[in-house]
Amino acid sequence: MKEGKDIDKLFKDGLENPDLPFNDLDWDNLEERLHPAPKRRGIPLFWYAAAAGIAAMLLIVFLLIKPNGKIETIARSKTGNRNQNNIEKSGDNAVKPNEVPEKQVDRGVNVAQNPLSINRRSTEEGHKQDNKDIFAPNVENGQKTKEILENNGNMLAGIRFKPELSPTINEVEFMEQPLSTKVETGKPDRMKPLAVKQKSRFVLSILAAPDLTSVQKSGQSSLSGGFGVEATYAVTKRISITTGAVYAKKIYDSDFSLYKPNTTYVFSVTPSNIHANCDVIDIPLNVNYKIFNGRRNSISVSTGLSSYLMLKEQYTYSYDGAAYKGPKDYTVRNQNQHYLGIANVGLEFQHKINNNLSISAKPFMKIPLTDIGYGNSRLSSTGVAISVNMNLFKKN
Repeated sequence: MKEGKDIDKLFKDGLENPDLPFNDLDWDNLEERLHPAPKRRGIPLFWYAAAAGIAAMLLIVFLLIKPNGKIETIARSKTGNRNQNNIEKSGDNAVKPNEVPEKQVDRGVNVAQNPLSINRRSTEEGHKQDNKDIFAPNVENGQKTKEILENNGNMLAGIRFKPELSPTINEVEFMEQPLSTKVETGKPDRMKPLAVKQKSRFVLSILAAPDLTSVQKSGQSSLSGGFGVEATYAVTKRISITTGAVYAKKIYDSDFSLYKPNTTYVFSVTPSNIHANCDVIDIPLNVNYKIFNGRRNSISVSTGLSSYLMLKEQYTYSYDGAAYKGPKDYTVRNQNQHYLGIANVGLEFQHKINNNLSISAKPFMKIPLTDIGYGNSRLSSTGVAISVNMNLFKKN
Protein backbone atom coordinates (compact mmCIF):
# COMPACT_ATOMS: atom_id res chain seq x y z
CA MET A 1 0.00 0.00 0.00
CA LYS A 2 2.78 2.35 0.77
CA GLU A 3 4.37 1.66 -2.55
CA GLY A 4 1.06 2.42 -4.27
CA LYS A 5 0.66 5.71 -2.41
CA ASP A 6 4.12 6.78 -3.44
CA ILE A 7 3.26 6.15 -7.08
CA ASP A 8 0.08 8.21 -6.77
CA LYS A 9 1.97 11.02 -5.22
CA LEU A 10 4.58 10.86 -7.94
CA PHE A 11 1.91 11.25 -10.66
CA LYS A 12 0.19 14.02 -8.71
CA ASP A 13 3.39 16.01 -8.30
CA GLY A 14 4.26 15.54 -11.94
CA LEU A 15 0.92 16.85 -13.12
CA GLU A 16 0.82 19.79 -10.70
CA ASN A 17 4.28 21.02 -11.54
CA PRO A 18 5.00 19.96 -15.13
CA ASP A 19 8.45 20.71 -16.41
CA LEU A 20 7.69 21.53 -20.08
CA PRO A 21 10.40 23.26 -22.06
CA PHE A 22 9.33 26.39 -23.92
CA ASN A 23 10.33 26.84 -27.59
CA ASP A 24 9.50 30.02 -29.52
CA LEU A 25 9.85 28.27 -32.89
CA ASP A 26 7.02 25.86 -32.06
CA TRP A 27 4.71 28.77 -31.21
CA ASP A 28 5.58 30.46 -34.51
CA ASN A 29 4.78 27.32 -36.45
CA LEU A 30 1.46 26.98 -34.63
CA GLU A 31 0.59 30.62 -35.34
CA GLU A 32 1.34 30.13 -39.05
CA ARG A 33 -1.01 27.13 -39.14
CA LEU A 34 -3.77 29.02 -37.31
CA HIS A 35 -3.40 32.16 -39.43
CA PRO A 36 -1.93 31.10 -42.77
CA ALA A 37 -0.77 33.89 -45.06
CA PRO A 38 -2.85 34.25 -48.23
CA LYS A 39 -1.09 32.63 -51.14
CA ARG A 40 -0.37 34.78 -54.13
CA ARG A 41 -2.05 33.44 -57.17
CA GLY A 42 0.27 33.07 -60.11
CA ILE A 43 -0.60 33.83 -63.64
CA PRO A 44 -2.03 30.66 -65.27
CA LEU A 45 0.12 28.97 -67.85
CA PHE A 46 -2.44 29.25 -70.61
CA TRP A 47 -2.19 33.07 -70.48
CA TYR A 48 1.49 32.78 -71.34
CA ALA A 49 0.61 30.41 -74.18
CA ALA A 50 -2.07 32.78 -75.50
CA ALA A 51 0.31 35.75 -75.42
CA ALA A 52 2.96 33.75 -77.28
CA GLY A 53 0.40 32.71 -79.93
CA ILE A 54 -0.74 36.30 -80.49
CA ALA A 55 2.86 37.47 -80.84
CA ALA A 56 3.58 34.71 -83.37
CA MET A 57 0.48 35.64 -85.40
CA LEU A 58 1.49 39.31 -85.48
CA LEU A 59 4.97 38.36 -86.64
CA ILE A 60 3.59 36.18 -89.45
CA VAL A 61 1.21 38.92 -90.57
CA PHE A 62 4.06 41.44 -90.59
CA LEU A 63 6.23 39.13 -92.69
CA LEU A 64 3.48 38.23 -95.15
CA ILE A 65 2.02 41.68 -95.68
CA LYS A 66 4.83 43.66 -97.35
CA PRO A 67 4.62 46.77 -99.55
CA ASN A 68 3.97 45.72 -103.11
CA GLY A 69 6.70 46.40 -105.62
CA LYS A 70 4.13 47.87 -107.97
CA ILE A 71 4.03 51.10 -105.92
CA GLU A 72 7.53 52.03 -107.11
CA THR A 73 6.56 51.30 -110.73
CA ILE A 74 3.42 53.45 -110.49
CA ALA A 75 5.42 56.30 -108.95
CA ARG A 76 7.98 56.14 -111.71
CA SER A 77 5.27 56.01 -114.33
CA LYS A 78 3.64 59.12 -112.91
CA THR A 79 7.03 60.90 -112.85
CA GLY A 80 7.59 59.97 -116.47
CA ASN A 81 4.20 61.36 -117.45
CA ARG A 82 4.96 64.66 -115.72
CA ASN A 83 8.35 64.81 -117.46
CA GLN A 84 6.70 64.14 -120.81
CA ASN A 85 4.29 67.02 -120.27
CA ASN A 86 7.16 69.31 -119.35
CA ILE A 87 9.07 68.32 -122.50
CA GLU A 88 6.04 68.97 -124.68
CA LYS A 89 5.50 72.41 -123.11
CA SER A 90 9.18 73.37 -123.31
CA GLY A 91 9.35 72.08 -126.91
CA ASP A 92 6.40 74.23 -127.95
CA ASN A 93 7.68 77.32 -126.22
CA ALA A 94 11.48 77.25 -126.56
CA VAL A 95 12.88 74.30 -128.50
CA LYS A 96 13.08 74.25 -132.28
CA PRO A 97 14.66 71.77 -134.63
CA ASN A 98 17.26 74.28 -135.81
CA GLU A 99 18.28 75.17 -132.28
CA VAL A 100 18.59 71.74 -130.60
CA PRO A 101 20.62 68.89 -132.12
CA GLU A 102 18.44 66.16 -133.65
CA LYS A 103 20.12 63.37 -131.67
CA GLN A 104 19.31 65.04 -128.34
CA VAL A 105 15.66 65.73 -129.27
CA ASP A 106 15.01 62.13 -130.37
CA ARG A 107 16.62 60.74 -127.26
CA GLY A 108 14.69 63.05 -124.97
CA VAL A 109 11.35 62.26 -126.59
CA ASN A 110 11.92 58.48 -126.40
CA VAL A 111 12.80 58.68 -122.74
CA ALA A 112 9.85 60.91 -121.98
CA GLN A 113 7.42 58.58 -123.75
CA ASN A 114 8.60 55.53 -121.86
CA PRO A 115 10.99 56.32 -118.98
CA LEU A 116 10.71 52.75 -117.62
CA SER A 117 11.52 50.86 -120.86
CA ILE A 118 14.40 51.98 -123.08
CA ASN A 119 15.00 50.51 -126.44
CA ARG A 120 18.02 48.24 -126.54
CA ARG A 121 19.42 50.00 -129.62
CA SER A 122 19.25 53.45 -128.03
CA THR A 123 20.78 52.05 -124.83
CA GLU A 124 23.75 50.64 -126.74
CA GLU A 125 24.24 53.97 -128.53
CA GLY A 126 24.13 55.72 -125.16
CA HIS A 127 26.94 53.47 -123.92
CA LYS A 128 29.10 54.18 -126.96
CA GLN A 129 28.60 57.91 -126.75
CA ASP A 130 30.59 59.85 -124.26
CA ASN A 131 28.72 61.25 -121.27
CA LYS A 132 29.93 64.71 -122.23
CA ASP A 133 27.97 64.50 -125.48
CA ILE A 134 24.76 63.90 -123.61
CA PHE A 135 25.11 66.91 -121.38
CA ALA A 136 26.95 69.16 -123.92
CA PRO A 137 24.84 72.25 -124.59
CA ASN A 138 24.55 73.88 -127.97
CA VAL A 139 26.64 76.98 -128.33
CA GLU A 140 23.85 79.05 -129.81
CA ASN A 141 21.03 77.87 -127.58
CA GLY A 142 22.81 77.09 -124.32
CA GLN A 143 20.18 78.68 -122.13
CA LYS A 144 17.28 76.71 -123.66
CA THR A 145 19.14 73.45 -123.52
CA LYS A 146 19.94 74.12 -119.89
CA GLU A 147 16.20 74.49 -119.17
CA ILE A 148 15.47 71.14 -120.83
CA LEU A 149 18.11 69.47 -118.73
CA GLU A 150 16.69 70.99 -115.55
CA ASN A 151 13.11 69.91 -116.43
CA ASN A 152 14.21 66.38 -117.28
CA GLY A 153 16.83 65.89 -114.62
CA ASN A 154 15.30 62.71 -113.28
CA MET A 155 15.03 61.23 -116.74
CA LEU A 156 18.61 62.04 -117.72
CA ALA A 157 19.91 60.85 -114.38
CA GLY A 158 18.25 57.53 -115.05
CA ILE A 159 20.00 57.32 -118.42
CA ARG A 160 23.38 58.22 -116.98
CA PHE A 161 23.42 56.16 -113.79
CA LYS A 162 21.09 53.32 -114.90
CA PRO A 163 21.72 52.91 -118.58
CA GLU A 164 20.85 49.18 -118.67
CA LEU A 165 17.27 48.30 -117.78
CA SER A 166 15.93 44.78 -117.97
CA PRO A 167 14.36 44.30 -121.40
CA THR A 168 11.87 41.85 -119.91
CA ILE A 169 10.18 44.63 -117.90
CA ASN A 170 8.65 46.47 -120.84
CA GLU A 171 5.06 47.24 -120.11
CA VAL A 172 4.42 49.33 -123.24
CA GLU A 173 5.84 46.73 -125.61
CA PHE A 174 3.83 43.98 -123.90
CA MET A 175 0.62 45.95 -124.23
CA GLU A 176 1.27 46.64 -127.90
CA GLN A 177 1.75 42.95 -128.74
CA PRO A 178 -1.14 41.52 -130.76
CA LEU A 179 -3.26 39.01 -128.87
CA SER A 180 -3.78 35.70 -130.63
CA THR A 181 -6.28 33.02 -129.69
CA LYS A 182 -6.23 29.46 -130.93
CA VAL A 183 -9.65 28.06 -131.76
CA GLU A 184 -9.97 24.30 -131.69
CA THR A 185 -11.70 22.86 -134.72
CA GLY A 186 -13.35 19.53 -135.27
CA LYS A 187 -15.71 17.44 -133.19
CA PRO A 188 -15.18 17.36 -129.43
CA ASP A 189 -14.18 14.12 -127.78
CA ARG A 190 -17.08 11.99 -126.78
CA MET A 191 -17.52 11.80 -123.03
CA LYS A 192 -17.41 8.36 -121.55
CA PRO A 193 -20.44 7.37 -119.48
CA LEU A 194 -19.97 7.21 -115.75
CA ALA A 195 -19.39 3.80 -114.26
CA VAL A 196 -22.53 2.68 -112.46
CA LYS A 197 -22.65 -0.32 -110.20
CA GLN A 198 -25.05 -2.92 -111.55
CA LYS A 199 -26.93 -5.34 -109.39
CA SER A 200 -25.79 -8.93 -109.53
CA ARG A 201 -27.95 -11.29 -111.55
CA PHE A 202 -26.84 -14.36 -109.58
CA VAL A 203 -27.85 -14.92 -105.96
CA LEU A 204 -26.67 -17.85 -103.85
CA SER A 205 -28.93 -18.91 -100.97
CA ILE A 206 -28.23 -21.20 -98.03
CA LEU A 207 -31.50 -22.34 -96.48
CA ALA A 208 -33.08 -24.42 -93.76
CA ALA A 209 -36.70 -25.51 -94.24
CA PRO A 210 -38.64 -27.16 -91.41
CA ASP A 211 -42.05 -28.50 -92.48
CA LEU A 212 -44.98 -30.71 -91.61
CA THR A 213 -45.26 -33.77 -93.87
CA SER A 214 -48.38 -35.87 -94.24
CA VAL A 215 -50.14 -38.28 -96.54
CA GLN A 216 -53.29 -36.83 -98.02
CA LYS A 217 -56.49 -37.95 -96.31
CA SER A 218 -54.57 -39.50 -93.42
CA GLY A 219 -55.22 -36.66 -90.98
CA GLN A 220 -51.75 -37.08 -89.42
CA SER A 221 -48.72 -34.77 -89.79
CA SER A 222 -45.15 -35.24 -88.65
CA LEU A 223 -42.35 -32.73 -88.23
CA SER A 224 -39.78 -33.00 -90.99
CA GLY A 225 -37.28 -30.65 -92.58
CA GLY A 226 -34.30 -30.12 -94.81
CA PHE A 227 -31.35 -27.89 -95.64
CA GLY A 228 -29.58 -27.08 -98.87
CA VAL A 229 -28.36 -24.58 -101.42
CA GLU A 230 -30.28 -22.70 -104.10
CA ALA A 231 -29.18 -20.38 -106.92
CA THR A 232 -31.35 -17.62 -108.38
CA TYR A 233 -30.85 -15.89 -111.73
CA ALA A 234 -32.59 -12.56 -112.33
CA VAL A 235 -34.05 -12.47 -115.84
CA THR A 236 -35.53 -8.99 -115.38
CA LYS A 237 -35.97 -6.64 -112.44
CA ARG A 238 -39.04 -8.59 -111.32
CA ILE A 239 -38.75 -12.08 -112.82
CA SER A 240 -36.17 -14.63 -111.69
CA ILE A 241 -35.57 -18.38 -111.87
CA THR A 242 -34.47 -20.55 -108.91
CA THR A 243 -33.00 -24.02 -108.75
CA GLY A 244 -30.81 -25.98 -106.36
CA ALA A 245 -30.61 -29.10 -104.21
CA VAL A 246 -32.09 -29.70 -100.76
CA TYR A 247 -31.49 -32.72 -98.59
CA ALA A 248 -34.76 -33.46 -96.79
CA LYS A 249 -36.19 -35.88 -94.29
CA LYS A 250 -39.75 -36.96 -95.01
CA ILE A 251 -41.30 -38.50 -91.92
CA TYR A 252 -44.96 -39.40 -91.87
CA ASP A 253 -47.57 -41.84 -90.44
CA SER A 254 -50.59 -43.17 -92.25
CA ASP A 255 -53.15 -45.96 -92.23
CA PHE A 256 -52.23 -49.15 -94.01
CA SER A 257 -55.13 -48.56 -96.41
CA LEU A 258 -53.22 -45.59 -97.91
CA TYR A 259 -50.10 -47.72 -98.40
CA LYS A 260 -50.08 -49.25 -101.89
CA PRO A 261 -46.67 -50.78 -102.72
CA ASN A 262 -45.97 -52.41 -106.06
CA THR A 263 -45.32 -55.89 -104.69
CA THR A 264 -46.90 -59.35 -104.77
CA TYR A 265 -46.20 -59.94 -101.12
CA VAL A 266 -49.32 -60.72 -99.08
CA PHE A 267 -49.37 -60.00 -95.36
CA SER A 268 -50.73 -62.86 -93.30
CA VAL A 269 -51.93 -60.30 -90.84
CA THR A 270 -52.71 -56.84 -92.18
CA PRO A 271 -50.86 -54.03 -90.36
CA SER A 272 -52.97 -51.28 -88.91
CA ASN A 273 -50.48 -48.37 -89.28
CA ILE A 274 -47.30 -47.47 -91.16
CA HIS A 275 -44.48 -45.17 -90.01
CA ALA A 276 -42.15 -43.94 -92.82
CA ASN A 277 -38.74 -42.27 -92.57
CA CYS A 278 -37.35 -41.30 -95.99
CA ASP A 279 -34.16 -39.55 -97.11
CA VAL A 280 -34.88 -37.41 -100.18
CA ILE A 281 -33.00 -35.08 -102.51
CA ASP A 282 -35.38 -32.27 -103.52
CA ILE A 283 -34.42 -30.44 -106.75
CA PRO A 284 -36.75 -27.45 -107.29
CA LEU A 285 -37.23 -25.40 -110.45
CA ASN A 286 -39.25 -22.29 -109.61
CA VAL A 287 -40.19 -19.04 -111.31
CA ASN A 288 -40.36 -15.98 -109.04
CA TYR A 289 -42.18 -12.72 -109.60
CA LYS A 290 -41.45 -9.70 -107.41
CA ILE A 291 -44.71 -7.96 -106.55
CA PHE A 292 -43.13 -5.35 -104.25
CA ASN A 293 -39.62 -3.97 -104.49
CA GLY A 294 -38.65 -1.39 -101.84
CA ARG A 295 -35.34 0.04 -100.85
CA ARG A 296 -34.72 -2.59 -98.17
CA ASN A 297 -37.66 -5.00 -98.35
CA SER A 298 -39.27 -6.95 -101.17
CA ILE A 299 -42.05 -9.50 -101.59
CA SER A 300 -42.11 -12.21 -104.25
CA VAL A 301 -44.43 -15.05 -105.23
CA SER A 302 -43.03 -18.26 -106.68
CA THR A 303 -44.32 -21.37 -108.31
CA GLY A 304 -42.73 -24.35 -110.01
CA LEU A 305 -42.01 -28.04 -109.87
CA SER A 306 -39.72 -30.28 -107.81
CA SER A 307 -38.10 -33.63 -108.44
CA TYR A 308 -37.75 -36.17 -105.61
CA LEU A 309 -34.83 -38.58 -105.67
CA MET A 310 -35.52 -41.20 -102.97
CA LEU A 311 -32.23 -42.22 -101.36
CA LYS A 312 -33.50 -44.38 -98.55
CA GLU A 313 -37.01 -45.43 -97.54
CA GLN A 314 -37.58 -47.18 -94.25
CA TYR A 315 -41.09 -48.37 -93.37
CA THR A 316 -42.15 -49.67 -89.96
CA TYR A 317 -45.39 -51.65 -89.58
CA SER A 318 -47.55 -51.77 -86.48
CA TYR A 319 -50.35 -54.21 -85.72
CA ASP A 320 -53.35 -54.27 -83.49
CA GLY A 321 -52.63 -56.20 -80.33
CA ALA A 322 -49.42 -56.86 -78.54
CA ALA A 323 -48.41 -60.16 -80.16
CA TYR A 324 -46.11 -60.10 -83.20
CA LYS A 325 -48.07 -61.33 -86.21
CA GLY A 326 -46.05 -60.32 -89.33
CA PRO A 327 -43.07 -58.32 -90.77
CA LYS A 328 -41.97 -55.45 -88.60
CA ASP A 329 -40.07 -53.17 -91.06
CA TYR A 330 -38.88 -52.92 -94.65
CA THR A 331 -36.12 -50.82 -96.26
CA VAL A 332 -35.74 -49.63 -99.87
CA ARG A 333 -32.65 -47.88 -101.26
CA ASN A 334 -32.29 -45.81 -104.46
CA GLN A 335 -35.25 -47.33 -106.27
CA ASN A 336 -37.69 -44.47 -106.77
CA GLN A 337 -37.15 -41.16 -108.57
CA HIS A 338 -40.01 -38.77 -109.27
CA TYR A 339 -39.04 -36.13 -111.83
CA LEU A 340 -41.12 -32.93 -111.73
CA GLY A 341 -43.74 -34.81 -109.74
CA ILE A 342 -44.35 -32.19 -106.99
CA ALA A 343 -45.82 -28.71 -107.42
CA ASN A 344 -44.31 -25.82 -105.40
CA VAL A 345 -46.12 -22.67 -104.26
CA GLY A 346 -44.49 -20.04 -102.06
CA LEU A 347 -44.43 -16.43 -100.88
CA GLU A 348 -41.03 -14.90 -100.04
CA PHE A 349 -40.34 -11.90 -97.78
CA GLN A 350 -36.81 -10.56 -98.26
CA HIS A 351 -34.89 -7.97 -96.24
CA LYS A 352 -31.63 -6.49 -97.58
CA ILE A 353 -28.85 -6.01 -95.04
CA ASN A 354 -26.39 -4.43 -97.49
CA ASN A 355 -25.68 -4.49 -101.22
CA ASN A 356 -24.31 -8.04 -101.07
CA LEU A 357 -26.27 -9.74 -98.31
CA SER A 358 -29.94 -10.30 -97.48
CA ILE A 359 -32.16 -12.66 -95.51
CA SER A 360 -35.56 -14.05 -96.40
CA ALA A 361 -38.45 -16.10 -95.04
CA LYS A 362 -40.53 -18.14 -97.45
CA PRO A 363 -43.70 -19.98 -96.48
CA PHE A 364 -44.21 -22.80 -98.97
CA MET A 365 -46.40 -25.74 -99.85
CA LYS A 366 -45.48 -28.89 -101.81
CA ILE A 367 -48.40 -30.62 -103.50
CA PRO A 368 -47.90 -34.11 -105.01
CA LEU A 369 -48.80 -34.58 -108.67
CA THR A 370 -48.01 -38.32 -108.57
CA ASP A 371 -47.63 -41.13 -106.04
CA ILE A 372 -44.42 -40.85 -104.03
CA GLY A 373 -42.06 -43.59 -102.86
CA TYR A 374 -42.30 -47.33 -102.51
CA GLY A 375 -45.68 -47.05 -100.84
CA ASN A 376 -47.14 -44.86 -103.65
CA SER A 377 -48.43 -42.34 -101.14
CA ARG A 378 -49.76 -38.85 -101.93
CA LEU A 379 -47.11 -37.05 -99.90
CA SER A 380 -47.47 -33.31 -99.21
CA SER A 381 -45.49 -30.81 -97.12
CA THR A 382 -46.11 -27.36 -95.65
CA GLY A 383 -43.39 -25.25 -94.00
CA VAL A 384 -41.21 -22.13 -93.91
CA ALA A 385 -37.79 -21.82 -95.53
CA ILE A 386 -35.31 -19.42 -93.86
CA SER A 387 -32.40 -18.45 -96.10
CA VAL A 388 -29.33 -16.20 -96.26
CA ASN A 389 -28.77 -14.75 -99.73
CA MET A 390 -25.47 -13.51 -101.22
CA ASN A 391 -24.97 -11.65 -104.50
CA LEU A 392 -22.41 -13.21 -106.84
CA PHE A 393 -20.40 -11.94 -109.85
CA LYS A 394 -21.17 -8.29 -109.22
CA LYS A 395 -19.90 -6.01 -112.04
CA ASN A 396 -19.30 -2.26 -112.39
